Amino acid sequence: MSKNMHQTETKEKALLVVSKAADEVWSQEALGQELKNLVVSAGVEVLEVISFNLGKINPAFYIGKGKVEEVADKVKEIEASVVIFNSDLHFAQQRNLEDVLGVKTIDRTQLILDIFARHAQTQEGILQVELAQLEYLLPRLRGQGIALSRLGGGIGTRGPGEKKLEVDKRRITDHIGYLKKDLKLIISYRATQRKKREKQGVNTCSLVGYTNAGKSTLFNALSGDNQKTSSILFTTLDTVARTLALGRNLKIVLSDTVGFIYKLPLKLIDAFKATLEELNYADVILHVIDSGNSDIEKIKNAVEETLRNLKLNEKPTVVIFNKIDTIPYYRVEQLKKKYPGSIFVSAIKAEGLENLKEEVQRLVFKDMVEATVDVPFDRMDISAYLHDKCEVLDIEYLQEKVIFKIRANVDKLAYVKKQGFRVKEV
Repeated sequence: MSKNMHQTETKEKALLVVSKAADEVWSQEALGQELKNLVVSAGVEVLEVISFNLGKINPAFYIGKGKVEEVADKVKEIEASVVIFNSDLHFAQQRNLEDVLGVKTIDRTQLILDIFARHAQTQEGILQVELAQLEYLLPRLRGQGIALSRLGGGIGTRGPGEKKLEVDKRRITDHIGYLKKDLKLIISYRATQRKKREKQGVNTCSLVGYTNAGKSTLFNALSGDNQKTSSILFTTLDTVARTLALGRNLKIVLSDTVGFIYKLPLKLIDAFKATLEELNYADVILHVIDSGNSDIEKIKNAVEETLRNLKLNEKPTVVIFNKIDTIPYYRVEQLKKKYPGSIFVSAIKAEGLENLKEEVQRLVFKDMVEATVDVPFDRMDISAYLHDKCEVLDIEYLQEKVIFKIRANVDKLAYVKKQGFRVKEV
């Protein structure tokens, strides 16, 4: 029976190494806490954290030789089985560190990939994670192949199985090509679905936010769905879309997306392009923030930086402070003063959701106009569309036709006109 890299037989014990560069805006404490959260989400026990300011990067070890010796001594002292860096390591640095430390050493990207592999459920999610893992692995192959003796299971080894790792660079490169082709098919399918929605005049909103901000809980509360929620980071990897009723016969499609983190590695953004590109077609982005987070401004900026990298920073955005039930009333008032125009909700207690829906409706349907539509009796099939996609204000039955008075987005009016109906704005 081959080993499944989704399983860890014994809980690993980690020493974390947190280095703060000179231009880093986050504190050592904040960087360390984020790394701890990631490591715990990977199912690994944190034994101790070594933090320090990073001067010049050592090309051989990333950190200075003195720090390498300090880490090596600590590994022996606490009997750590893995060392995890909060930075990205070059493959030569990673190899050199393992040789000196004598234990498996992984970097931030490999850690995140491990967590992604734990939560990938759908074919799309699995393909995206495997692609990212193989692209990460490829430059780390050396000689006759990677040192498989170090891949006996545990963190940093989930995803591609040993059989895939045993192949040479050529076969891995070929496999990456196959994965990209499969993902192109998924992208093509998504494009077809989007065109269908656009033809029907369907509007969309997408939830984004720092991982563990409560996006999936809010998604469930709004849509009535039962999407999996968890305090573990990156529970949601695949875009999930559901219909959201806003009242007065107005509906949109609401989607939940993968959570962001500080400096989300660009290679992961590229791998998850099939998922994240849905954000390009959203009419409104809903940025969800955990009200109880101690570093709100930092995580808010981290998400906004990712949106800028995706060229989405110009889209209409609603900032939503979730989990207001977890903080005192005075703190909510402070946040309202500091972030005017934001919406404050408790998804788990269904508080503030109507205010949120009203704001979404205002932004999505800001171009709505009132009009009359003349519908002959033999064309009453359009009635379902008018009731479903527009706000029907009045219906007048005449001898040869029915006149619908509606309020609708200009795009939906254009659709009705294309079907051959007489539309008159009032």
